[in-house]
Amino acid sequence: MLLHVGKMGDASLVDVRDDLLVYSYAVHGVEYTASQDISKLREFLPERVDTLAGHVLVKYDPRNPANSLVLAEKWSGLRSVTPQS
Repeated sequence: MLLHVGKMGDASLVDVRDDLLVYSYAVHGVEYTASQDISKLREFLPERVDTLAGHVLVKYDPRNPANSLVLAEKWSGLRSVTPQS
């Protein structure tokens, strides 16, 4: 549902723990911190999760902004950063 009717916004990736993405974002001045279980979406992550950037995109329900995601089978708000040598 969020993929079709969700609004997109900026978020910050706070932490990646095992099968959990923790991120924060603001909607109309209200700050939300959320987590998403990615255990069934691991194949859509970069090989090295430590290369994920802090800035991500979030899709949230405009009627319930606490309902959000940053990764789905057909959409990703994650960015990966190429390590510099």
